Formats: sequence, C-alpha cells, structure tokens
Amino acid sequence: MKKFILTAAALTFGVFAYAQDIAGSPTAGYVAPLPGAGAGANTGLSEQYGNAQRVRVRQAGTEQSVYTRQDNGTGSGGNMAEVRQTGSVTNASGFRNAAEVLQSGTTNSSLTLQEGDLNNAVTRQGQTNTASADNKAYIRQGVANQAEGNRAAIDQDGNRNRASILQTYDNSDAWTRQNGDDNKSMITQDAGPNGTDGHEGWNYQTGNSNESTIMQSGAGGRNVAQNIQAGDFNKIKQIQVTTATAGQAGNTAVARQGSIGAPGGSELDFQAYLPNLVDIATFFEPVANIYYIPSGDDYNLAKQTQGGANNRAELAQRGGTIDGSNYGEQNQISGNDNVATMGQGHYYDGEASNYARQDQTGNGNLAAVLSSGSGQKILQDQRGNDNNAWSSQLGRDHKANIHQRGDKNSAGSAQRGIGNKLLIVQHDGQSYTGLQNVIGSNGNPFLGDGGANQIDVLQVGPDGNFGPDYAIDCAFDDPMNLDMEFPVPMANTPDICTDCD
Repeated sequence: MKKFILTAAALTFGVFAYAQDIAGSPTAGYVAPLPGAGAGANTGLSEQYGNAQRVRVRQAGTEQSVYTRQDNGTGSGGNMAEVRQTGSVTNASGFRNAAEVLQSGTTNSSLTLQEGDLNNAVTRQGQTNTASADNKAYIRQGVANQAEGNRAAIDQDGNRNRASILQTYDNSDAWTRQNGDDNKSMITQDAGPNGTDGHEGWNYQTGNSNESTIMQSGAGGRNVAQNIQAGDFNKIKQIQVTTATAGQAGNTAVARQGSIGAPGGSELDFQAYLPNLVDIATFFEPVANIYYIPSGDDYNLAKQTQGGANNRAELAQRGGTIDGSNYGEQNQISGNDNVATMGQGHYYDGEASNYARQDQTGNGNLAAVLSSGSGQKILQDQRGNDNNAWSSQLGRDHKANIHQRGDKNSAGSAQRGIGNKLLIVQHDGQSYTGLQNVIGSNGNPFLGDGGANQIDVLQVGPDGNFGPDYAIDCAFDDPMNLDMEFPVPMANTPDICTDCD
C-alpha cells in the first residue's frame, strides 16, 4: 500500500509566495505628453465634478493611456465612464495600454475594454468614502488571441457594489477588493488554447453578506485563485478546470473566511496554529487551542470545485459562535494526485456545528481536515485507488464520516474530547486508524480526558461480501449549491452627440 507522506507544503494554509505578484495592486499610471506629443502615443485626462456626468474615451494604438476622474463627494452620483482601447497586437498597436477610472459617490458605473498584450486597467469607486454605494465596475481584457500578460484591478468602498473582471488568454492577473456589506465580485479567466500559461485571481472582502466568485479554465493548468473574507453571512465559490496530466502543474485554489489569526494578530497568520506536518504521525498531534477564542465570523459558506490532475485546494474557516455555523465544501471531480485540505474552528461548547465536506474522484488523492470546537461534522468521500483521507478533531460532540471505494486506500481519524463519533466505510482493499481521547502535549483541558466516544468501522475486501444487511448508509447534508451568478451589465454610455460624424 502506498504511504502518503504529508509535508508542511501539502497541508499548510499560508499565502502562496507567487500570489504577491498582484497583492500590491492596483497600478495603471502614465498620461503625461501634451506639448509636442510623443510619436504615436495617445494619452488622455478627463476630470468631472458633479452628478449625472458622462465620459467616453476610445483609443487605438500602442502605449495609450487615459485617466478619468468623476468626483461628486457624497452626492447622488450617477456618473458613467467608458474606456475602450483597441489594437491588433502589432508593433504599432494594442500594446502596453493603461486605463484608470476614479469615481466617488453612488450609483456610478464604469466600463473598461482593452484588446492586446501587457495592458493595465484600474477602477476605483468610493475611494474609502463610506457613503459610497450601488456602484458597478466592469473590466474586460482580451479578444481573439490578442491578450497576454494583462492586469486588471477593481477597488470599491461602501455597500451593494458590483465588480466583474473577464480575461481571456494567457497569464493575466485580476484583483478585486471590496469594503462594506452586500457587495459582489466575479472574476472569470479563460486561458484558452493559445499559450495557456494560466491566470491568477485574487479577491478580498471585509463586511457582511458579501459574495465572491472566481472561475478559471483553459488547457493545461497553473491557474491560482485566492479569496479572503472577513465578516458574517459571506459566500465564496471557486471553480477551476484543467487538462493537466500527471507530472504537469495543476491549479491552486485558496479560500479563507473569518478572523484568521490570534486576536490583534495578522489575519493571514493561520499556518502558525496548525501542526508542522512531516508524516502521518504528526498529523494526529493536537490542534492548537487558538480555535477556542470566540470570533464574530459566522454563517459563512465556501465551495471549491476542481477538475483535472495535480490540483491543490485549501480552505480555512475560523469563527462560528453559538448558533453561528460555517460550511466548507471541496469537490475534486476528476483526475489524479489532487490534494484538498481544510481547517475549521469556533468557540468551544457552543451550539454551532461547522460542516466540512470533501469529495474526490480519481487515484492518488489526499483529503485532510483539521477542526476544533464543538458539534462539528466532517464528511470525506473518495472513489478510486491509492487515496488517503485524514481528519483531526478537538473538542466535543464531533462526527467524522469517511467513505472510500477502491483499492489500496487508507483512512485515519483522531478525535479528542467527549461524545465524539467516528464512522469509516471502506471497500476493496484498505486500512484505517481510529484514535479517540488522544493525550496531547499542549496542556489543553479538553485533551486526553473524555468519554462517550464511538467508533464504527466496515471493511469489505476485494473478495468480501457481507450482504445488504451489513451495508452502512450514513450521510450528512447534501453538497452545497451556491447560487452566485450575478453578471455586471456592460454600462455603455449613450452617444453624447448623435449628429456628429
């Protein structure tokens, strides 16, 4: 049987180093010329103050730039901005263009369309103005094969804002940030069949009832998606599809919800509270007591879906006070050598029941969950060969359900505390480890001492058959279906002068 060695890289919730390429967004820049304008360089500067204003800029060429500012303070807003930069990606067109739009107030809309390579687009709405609301921003980069190395960023403050970025073809970055409530962000990236170097999408939201979706596809893999949310009633959906085969780079998805880290510490400092995993034995070391600190981040939902091989999915949820439950789901629908890891924690001895679900189809996959608190559920379902499922729970009244179908699979679970239940069902050649009331080394009062725990195991070998009377059908909630489709309409500005030629 294959022994799966866990490494710190395989099960660590730290931010990926290569994500820092876009973490410093936005940019944009240029404009300058005027006196004796440079050879072939178009530039534009538009400033408007007041409400219900419109600006449209259309540029064709190379190294074009436009800066548009519509400022009405905290007034009614209703301004519209449209920027179109086109080119055929030649030495004289569609290359290194820049577009920047700044809007203040409410009910503003911005549309930016760019064709070509190495373009940069930035839209800021609100600009730390808490009275800003109901703004819409749409950026599209790429047409046909003309789209490589582009960068897009949308930054919005206030409530009920909408952000949408669409990028086609190769190696582009998308960045969105929203601060407020009831905001929605969608990033769609398709690497296509051209160079297919993959894309990177990054979203950060603070506030309540926010939604964020990142969808990435294309031949091969190498896409990276990161979603970070702080607050209550938030939703994350990540979808990645790759045609990568064994030995090729797959996709990476990272999602975080809640106040990740110690009180007063960095929101991203999550890995410090997880085991330094070197092999299977260290996985069963206690989860740090940091999870027992109450957090106000409740009722969050996150779902990661990946298709293909060599994918990595990481999900961290911290929070869930009394009556506040979080739900995390990872679904790797096909392919081999995929890894799904999840961490959940909330205040101990509340009524909350966070739920972690992992589904994998294929061979050589790993599913791992770390959770602590009380009343939490884990469901791990693997179909294929040489798969590994591991879970570690700390606290009380937890439930773990591991189902494996296939050959040479292994499962292990460690539960510490009171009233925990473990169910393992394996078919066609497998092994398991079930540990309860594991004595830990960090002095946590909920480790070691406990009772009323249960373990139920059913193993059926390749030639075994207990018959229908021995079947175990124990399932938790159905997979989550997040309805988060919210296209941002392209806000075309009406013709300013209908009689002009």
